[in-house]
Amino acid sequence: MKKILLPIDGSPRSLRAIQAVKQTYNTDEVEVTILMVTPEPRPSKLTDENDEVKPVEEHVDIVVDPQTAEETRLLLDSFAKLLPGYKVETAQRLGKPGPEIIQFAKDGAFDSILMTRSSRGSTQKLGSVSTYIVSNASFITTTVLKEA
Repeated sequence: MKKILLPIDGSPRSLRAIQAVKQTYNTDEVEVTILMVTPEPRPSKLTDENDEVKPVEEHVDIVVDPQTAEETRLLLDSFAKLLPGYKVETAQRLGKPGPEIIQFAKDGAFDSILMTRSSRGSTQKLGSVSTYIVSNASFITTTVLKEA
């Protein structure tokens, strides 16, 4: 059975990846994991040049607002329900989307990543995350869906 990773950002265009799975694969051909990466929270205020900036230690966990985590879980569940009959798992990660998606794909031994491009203007063919994935996921087949 083929393992497909669908990174989503919660936008309506993410639904196109769900449709692509339905149009391309039978329910018994694939296992689908829908992944949403939440960027790490940024400081809420700029520091004054006199403020002492202390680096975050690597072992310190960054805490996400519980409401945000719950909203992400509900969104992932709603996307999963759009694939009835398919074996679907969902996952949440915190960090920079590109590197997190790549690491998740490696760790999960996925066969393919299927994602949508951002809705940028015609001057930028792919968004920054799609570009990162295509450039750094040479170990896996990556499909970036075109704009409809």
